[in-house]
Amino acid sequence: MKDDDILRFGACWYPEQWLDRGRMAHDVAQMQAVGLDCVRIFEGAWATIEPSEDRFEWEFCDAVVQACAEAGLGIIIGTPTYAAPAWLHQRYPEAIARRQDGSQWYRPSRRLYDYTDPDYRRRCRAVVTAMAEHYAGHPAIWAWQLDNEMWCHLDRLWGDRVRTAFQDWLRAEYEDVNELNHAWGLYFWSNQIDDFAQVDLPGPTPAHHNHHQLADYLQFLSDLACGFLGEQAEIIRAADPQALVLHNCPFGPIDRAALLSGLDIYGHDHYPSFASDPVDRPAFGLNFGRFRAHARRLWVVEQESSQGGQTSYRLPTNPPGAMTSAAVQSIGHGANLICWFRWRSFPVAQETNWGGLLPHWGEPGRHLREAERFIAQLRPHAQVIAAARPQVTVARLLSFRQDMAHQVEPWITTAVGDPECGRAVLRALHLNENQVRVADLEPGDDYQVALVPHAVAIDDDDVFQLTRWVEAGGELVIGPLAGYRDDALHGPWREPPPGALAPLTGTINIESTTWREDVLVHGVKDGQRLSASPYAEILEPQYEEVEVVATYLTDWLSGRPAITVRKLGAGRVFHCGCMLSDDILRWLWQEQ
Repeated sequence: MKDDDILRFGACWYPEQWLDRGRMAHDVAQMQAVGLDCVRIFEGAWATIEPSEDRFEWEFCDAVVQACAEAGLGIIIGTPTYAAPAWLHQRYPEAIARRQDGSQWYRPSRRLYDYTDPDYRRRCRAVVTAMAEHYAGHPAIWAWQLDNEMWCHLDRLWGDRVRTAFQDWLRAEYEDVNELNHAWGLYFWSNQIDDFAQVDLPGPTPAHHNHHQLADYLQFLSDLACGFLGEQAEIIRAADPQALVLHNCPFGPIDRAALLSGLDIYGHDHYPSFASDPVDRPAFGLNFGRFRAHARRLWVVEQESSQGGQTSYRLPTNPPGAMTSAAVQSIGHGANLICWFRWRSFPVAQETNWGGLLPHWGEPGRHLREAERFIAQLRPHAQVIAAARPQVTVARLLSFRQDMAHQVEPWITTAVGDPECGRAVLRALHLNENQVRVADLEPGDDYQVALVPHAVAIDDDDVFQLTRWVEAGGELVIGPLAGYRDDALHGPWREPPPGALAPLTGTINIESTTWREDVLVHGVKDGQRLSASPYAEILEPQYEEVEVVATYLTDWLSGRPAITVRKLGAGRVFHCGCMLSDDILRWLWQEQ
């Protein structure tokens, strides 16, 4: 498929788990009858494809592909590298990732691999190359999915090989060991090094972590993941230059913009039932904003159907209508393909509690009928829906480096809040957001408001871009930590906060403090009392046109400026010395 001009529907189908040829034909006929357009297959089928090393068997997989092709079902075909066969574990035991204590993980499971291990990487290349060459140009294949949910379950790697790979990464990044000493501040506590081989992984320490070390480690893991997936994309495109490639719902740590720059499609996994309170499920739609701005196309390759569940938990089964509501949410957020997970529940192994369109016993029930009705209702409007685009008026400025700040300094999350703070208000006000970098903003674009929840890692180029955007009419809300951490996550030492942002905000911040409870803020004009967070920065206007719109009400902070606003060209700049909490953002939207 070379276009995205119509809304399409599919299901995740795993015939290799059943090995039932008779049921295969029945499933395909039933999918046709329901109105499905495609299936997602094979991302967990490595042992079926390669039952022993370098022995590839295609007979079963070819039968699956042929059955789909004959029925007119498109295929999203997955590379199976997140679930390796037993022979690989046995022959290459070092492919199994290490835990912090140096011991290996146990199998059978999935996503338990050391991505720095050369044998594992070599075997991944071999199976992907074999699949790509075998199915290159097949007319039924719409797209290739690379691996599955990168970093799900296992998001940290340890052990001697990882340490060496990290040292090599640092050597390439810094070149001079003295640059690393400076970047990590290793002169503190006499930790400076004279050789990259002296660098360790950020494992358990008796005192506190060096957060610069941890930040580079997370960047290393992101680069490792992007390289792992990018290698597979190169193999597939070498075999078929017209192939479309995607990855689905990568977990952290990963630079989303960097990853998606090399992909044709972003495949989202949408499971609103993971919200513990049904009232919070609509907010799950805002998760699309984490990736949407960086995606060339947006598909949902795992759309919630019945219930989620593994051996350690089982979520409530979706009530009638909830499956439709979740699918509508995906479409409203810009997805042009909805692929339900899964076609049929598997009665054994780790996901026996995970529901599908069909139950374990395979007889159609209300979930399949609900999908059938939904498809029938939308099919006449499929082209119009595909041509529509979601209205996104809020930009959340959140680069990988900015997001990293709260991960490596946990006090930031505790006191200042999560970088996705305020999403409940966006949901309540029916506003949609994209998470973008400052460089992605352009004067006159569709964004009306830009939020900077953690105003760190912003440099002069960013300030130039922000200034142009505000002067063209944008409303910029700069949150706390402005100027407190540069791109290297160093604290200010040349100038007081907000550092590079001072020409925009027209303020200076010479003191900040954490608090034992949420600080209170007072609206100057309307007298409203607002709850912020256990963190406060005292802002001092530097220009006459800077207006104080809120002050603190807590203890010795009382009366000190908490929020300022400055007109700049056709737009405005708000500077908040406290968290962009639900209270604060609601007040800004309604009163300012």
